[in-house]
Amino acid sequence: MTGMKKLLVVAALALVMGVPVAMRMKRGGEAKQVQVETVEARIISPTILASGSLTYQTEIRIMSEVMGRVKELYVKEGDQVKQGDLLLRLDPATVRAQVDRLEAGLMQSQLAIERARVGADTAETKWTRYQKLRESGVIDANTYDEVRSQRDQSKVELQSATQQSRQTEASLKEAREQLAKTELRAPISGRLTAVKIKIGETAVPSATSIAGSDLLVIADTTNLYAEVNVNETDVARVVPGQQARIVPAAFPDKSWQGSVETVAVSPVQVQGQGKSYLVKIRLTKSSDLQFHTGMSCRAEIETRGTDATPVTAVPVQAVQYEDAQERDEKAKSGIFVMVNGKAVKHEVEAGIADDTYVAISKGVKTGEQIITGPSKVLRFLHDGDRVSVVAADADASGDKPGVKGKDSKAPAKTP
Repeated sequence: MTGMKKLLVVAALALVMGVPVAMRMKRGGEAKQVQVETVEARIISPTILASGSLTYQTEIRIMSEVMGRVKELYVKEGDQVKQGDLLLRLDPATVRAQVDRLEAGLMQSQLAIERARVGADTAETKWTRYQKLRESGVIDANTYDEVRSQRDQSKVELQSATQQSRQTEASLKEAREQLAKTELRAPISGRLTAVKIKIGETAVPSATSIAGSDLLVIADTTNLYAEVNVNETDVARVVPGQQARIVPAAFPDKSWQGSVETVAVSPVQVQGQGKSYLVKIRLTKSSDLQFHTGMSCRAEIETRGTDATPVTAVPVQAVQYEDAQERDEKAKSGIFVMVNGKAVKHEVEAGIADDTYVAISKGVKTGEQIITGPSKVLRFLHDGDRVSVVAADADASGDKPGVKGKDSKAPAKTP
C-alpha cells in the first residue's frame, strides 16, 4: 500500500512538471497563421461624431399676405423655377372691387380739389377788390370782414380736399399692392420642395403654421448642406475648413464628403440632454448624391490641424489592452512584433487615435512588422509563439480589422 502511494505521488509530480513542457513543445510546434503590417509614420485624423439632418443653403416658406381662394396653381412639387416666375394666383375679385371703388373715389377727390380751387380763386379775387374799396371808404368794416372770412374758408376747403385726395390715393396704392399680392411669384431661383395647397383652398395670412398659411416651399438646390449638432465638450475642436464625412440614414453604405463652413456661437439646449452647437457642413458636389432635404444623417468631422505631422502609428486592432491591477496603476497596452518567425510582445504607450490607426510614442519603431490579426488568433497569442504570414483575404472567419465601412488595413507584407 505504501508503494502504491509513492507511485501515485511520482505520477502526480511528473504530470505537474510535464504540463509546462508540453505547452512549450506545443508553442514550438505548428506555426500560427497571422496577418502583419509594417509600421509606418502616418498623420492621425481624430474624428468627432455628430448627428443632424440634410438641408439646402436657402429654403423659403412662401405664405400669402392676403386672404383668398386659390384660383390657379401653375407649379407642382419638384419643379425648377426661376426668380420672378408666377407660382399661383388667388381669386382677385374682392381686392379688385376695392381698387375700383378707390379709383372712383380718387377721381371724386380730384374733382373736389378743382371745385375748391375755383372757389378759392374767386374768393381771393373778390377779397382783393373789396380791399381796395375798403381803403377808399366805399364799404364798411363788417362787409370787408365777411369777404375776408370767405376767402380764408375757401383756402381751408382747398387744403381739405387736397388732403382727402392724398388719403384716397394712399388707400388706392395699398389696395393695388394687395391686388398684386394675389399673384405669388418665386422669390429665388430653385426647386419647389413642397406644394401644400390646392386649387379651391383658401390661403390664410398668418405668422404661425396653421392650415392654409404655408403654401409653397422653394429651395436653392445649388448648395447642399448637413446641419449637425456637436456636443459642447467637442465643439472647441471644430473649426471652419475641417473635412467631414456624411452618412445619410437612408443610405448607410454610402458616404459624402464635405467641409465645415460655420460653427454656431450660441448653443441649443435640448430638454433632457446637454447643450449642443449647430455646425453647418457644405457637401462636395457629386453625381451620385441622392439628396433629400430633412433626411437624417451622421457626420464624422476630422479635427486634425493643418500643421499635423506624421507620427509612428499602428492599426487599432493590433493593440491589446490590459486593465490596471491597482487603482493608481496605469492600464497597460501591448502589441506583438514578428521577429524571426516568432511573436514578440512589446509594451507600448498609445496616444491619439482615429478610426483606423493609433499613435505609438514608445515601444515600437517604423519598419517593424507587427501582427494585426486575425482577431481569433491574436486574442490567444502568447509571447514567443511561432507564427507565419497569411494574406488578409485568407481569413476564413471574415473578421476584418478596422472600422466597418473603411479600408483600414494595408495589404499584408511577407517578411
